[in-house]
Amino acid sequence: MPFAKAVIWSLLGAYFLLPSALDIDLPLLPSLDKMSITAVAVLLLCWVYGAEAPRPTRSPMLYLFATAFIISPILTSFTNSYELSTAGKSIPGYYPLDGLKFAGRNVLLLVPMYIGSRFLSTNYARAALLKAMPAVALVYSLPMLFEIRMSPQLHRWVYGYFPHESFAQQIRGGGFRPVVFLNHGLALATFIALALLATVVLWRMKARIFGQAPALVAPYIGGLLILCKSLGPVIYTVIFAPVIMFLRPRSWVKIVCAASLFVCAYPFLRNNNLSPLDLVSKVASSVSADRLASFDVRVENEDALLAKANEKPFLGWGGWGRNRIFDQWTGQDISVTDGGWIIYYGVFGWFGYLSLFGLIAVASFRALKYIGKQMTPENLTRGGLALLMGVYVLDSIPNGAQLTLIFIIAGSIASTAKEKASRPLRPSQLAVGKPATV
Repeated sequence: MPFAKAVIWSLLGAYFLLPSALDIDLPLLPSLDKMSITAVAVLLLCWVYGAEAPRPTRSPMLYLFATAFIISPILTSFTNSYELSTAGKSIPGYYPLDGLKFAGRNVLLLVPMYIGSRFLSTNYARAALLKAMPAVALVYSLPMLFEIRMSPQLHRWVYGYFPHESFAQQIRGGGFRPVVFLNHGLALATFIALALLATVVLWRMKARIFGQAPALVAPYIGGLLILCKSLGPVIYTVIFAPVIMFLRPRSWVKIVCAASLFVCAYPFLRNNNLSPLDLVSKVASSVSADRLASFDVRVENEDALLAKANEKPFLGWGGWGRNRIFDQWTGQDISVTDGGWIIYYGVFGWFGYLSLFGLIAVASFRALKYIGKQMTPENLTRGGLALLMGVYVLDSIPNGAQLTLIFIIAGSIASTAKEKASRPLRPSQLAVGKPATV
């Protein structure tokens, strides 16, 4: 395969085919999962086969926020090196060695972003990444349709276990939400929504997907999204598909920049009752009473977690569940954490929270710098990827952040490099064994 496509399909192939919710916890080393192992392997192969990949231009701000993201767990450990006791039960301390393990984990999380920045920063690579999203959805639709009819069993049949603690959450509306090899049906539904939005971008580019016009592919992926039985991803599509159809790419990126700043400020907005909770509550009540009740439970839990996080606002409580709420009589964990924002804010405080979402905001503003006002394929591609990343970032408020896909896209749109050849180079055309200049 052409080098950029090989990188993209190696990362996406691992994300969608390898087992989820499986960590290899090594002493004194960061835990390894399917994406950390894959990212390191792909990086090593990039250094071998990507020697001639053009060097991109990067912002020092990316290095600054990436460094802060890496060291934030270590700083958090300095203020949490003691046990917590509740109802006669002990919660472990978060010690400097733990901070080093988490710092190593953050390094591994940043590897996909580095790969995107160093090896997927050309116009050709960005176009290949954008086209890969609906292509994955089309291929994945076959096992998805199977699970919609037969229940989400493929992960259990292939890998011997179900990736989420609650199978009941995959039952919705008298049917099943597909999971396949991801960790939750909602994560898969969100990706399908992003694939549909990518198809709309390709529609404006007049590109093709597996030789088919996007106008034919979009209804199929849209039907697949409806079958996923998840309201949030459908709302993202309803909101952002018209944005893609009627606004210019530069406007897309401006929206993403505003969204990234909103997410950066969200703990402050929530603390000062400035977040749009009332609006979301009205939407939930218009859908069903069950949706409203579920939203109210989520808000109640987040308020309790936010109150505890505000006891250590700068560096947070650290890992091992120290940020959670425990029953004062039984010592049982009574927290329900759904939103990625409250998890990162509670565990690592403002420093860790802003180092993560600030890094994404920097990538958004770098994309805004590079994108022009013209309706060129290059601008459509960069703007489309930025919009997909923006949806993922907004989704980190109600749900867990999909950092692997966010970082791949962020690295690709935050840097720019010019192709050195008239057509993409294949591995056979490159100097095998010659380490790349990084």
